[in-house]
Amino acid sequence: MENRQRPDPPKMLCYSVLPNDYLNAHAAEIQGLYDGFYFQCGTWDQGVAANIGLPGEPATNPEWLALARQNVAALTHNGITENLLAVAFGSGDPWPSPETLLSDAFTEKMGRHFQALGKAARECGFRGVSIDLEYPYPRYELDHPQYVYDTYTPGDLKAAAYRQGRACMAALLDEFPEAVVFLLPGGIRTRPLEVQMILGFMDEMAERDAPGGCHLASEYSYRMHDPVTAASVPVFDECRMGNFVSEATIVWWKRRGSVAPGVWAFHMAESEEPDYPVRPWADEMAERRQQMRILRSLSPRYMWSYSSYAAWFTPSEATRRIPGVRFPDFDGAEHAIPLWHGILRDKTRYDELPEADPRMLRLFEAVRAFRSGETTPEELCDAFGTPGRWLVLGPLSTPHTSPRRTADEALGQPIKANRIFCGRDGAVRWFTWFSHDPRGIVNTRSVFDFLAADDMSMHIVAWLHSDREREVVLNVGHNDGVIVRVGDAVVLDKPELPAVPHRGFFRDRYQFEELVRVTVPRGKTRLAVTVICGKESWRFAFRVTDRDGYPVERVRFTAETED
Repeated sequence: MENRQRPDPPKMLCYSVLPNDYLNAHAAEIQGLYDGFYFQCGTWDQGVAANIGLPGEPATNPEWLALARQNVAALTHNGITENLLAVAFGSGDPWPSPETLLSDAFTEKMGRHFQALGKAARECGFRGVSIDLEYPYPRYELDHPQYVYDTYTPGDLKAAAYRQGRACMAALLDEFPEAVVFLLPGGIRTRPLEVQMILGFMDEMAERDAPGGCHLASEYSYRMHDPVTAASVPVFDECRMGNFVSEATIVWWKRRGSVAPGVWAFHMAESEEPDYPVRPWADEMAERRQQMRILRSLSPRYMWSYSSYAAWFTPSEATRRIPGVRFPDFDGAEHAIPLWHGILRDKTRYDELPEADPRMLRLFEAVRAFRSGETTPEELCDAFGTPGRWLVLGPLSTPHTSPRRTADEALGQPIKANRIFCGRDGAVRWFTWFSHDPRGIVNTRSVFDFLAADDMSMHIVAWLHSDREREVVLNVGHNDGVIVRVGDAVVLDKPELPAVPHRGFFRDRYQFEELVRVTVPRGKTRLAVTVICGKESWRFAFRVTDRDGYPVERVRFTAETED
């Protein structure tokens, strides 16, 4: 590793900022902290109309873009060049709906707005644009009540979302062919209509060989996580991309695009979870520094940070009065801000540290081998201690709703694809689910494309292969009920549903909350997990490690039926 030429560190962006006079006067002070800002313009619809304007329709707030142009010029003059003009899809806006998705007139309207966005970004000197798709997420699910399927099908809606994604990106690139494009919140395995919009964006860019690339701005590293999970963030969407994206688009994306991890600088001050661990800022930021060094080692092009507080200046009476800026007045800000700025100025990578743990460096090598095409997605998951595929039986009922339709008998039988069991909605059979997620996450709602996932359970099975008998630790995360079996033994039995689900993150920070020590024999051992969902969020996480939390060498996983 020491013989490798040191790559340039990824560019660091700050989310977000509104145009302001302070940036014009103090851009030089930001050097070494950030390489660019997201300039938040509002929604692609009303925000673009108000702050940018459309052909024949001048902006109602032209001062916004005029000041943004000045800010970008001042920042660029000082070497801060990676600035993005940012828009979002609003939670309460008409899109997506049957009327907007299936309307040629609405598609044409979207094209006009994205054309104006691209033109403004190019003329004002922005490096590119950011598009945040997150907020209308309930309506990205095909069983949302607004979709009644009277004159159209789910396939019609998905095809329409894909066409609109291509139309929007074509209009933007016609005006700004070199634009860097960021997509938030970054996930490629998400709700079906959002997936289709993203695929439309990416296919249009790939067909044009757009040089700026598409960068999936992941929010998963908002949480601090453990070091192994941190190492998986820059590669997890890349690992599972083949399940969604065409081969030609993947080839283009690997040359031009990236996963861009985002961190939440002051999460301890901004978390809404009452059990987030509160500690001195020096301790919090010491762990944040380690996280940043790990992400910096594996992020090929970009990283970014989020805070609702301004994180790009040292608090003072002068900065307290910047219009449109949330002054960092949280408890301990006078300590946290300088510590954060020190982390930003420190460009050290984890793999440059003399004390770097060899077990972490082994994961870095696994990521590089995967990116170079030497290994498969499942081999990368093996290196991270988690199955890359599972056998799934479901959808089943839950033991809390209809326990006679949970097919528990299936776990006492050989796993055969032709065996039929009584599930929640009818007959079910075992099928293969390619999770391809080195984080160890099984987004159990996405297994069924987010359809009717409430009050559901499923059994998932994989086989662990070990070269010898050894003690391992099962790292298990769950936000509803879970039962884990190793061979014939139940090693974790928590089928009950929590009164308040914690959204898949234990104490708003950790991917795993249960640590179970087990001894596995030499050879092949069946792992079976029953995952139970009550309402809404439903996710399961699984990793096999040593006592220190690092994946074990010479342990791998398979998931083949026993026909």
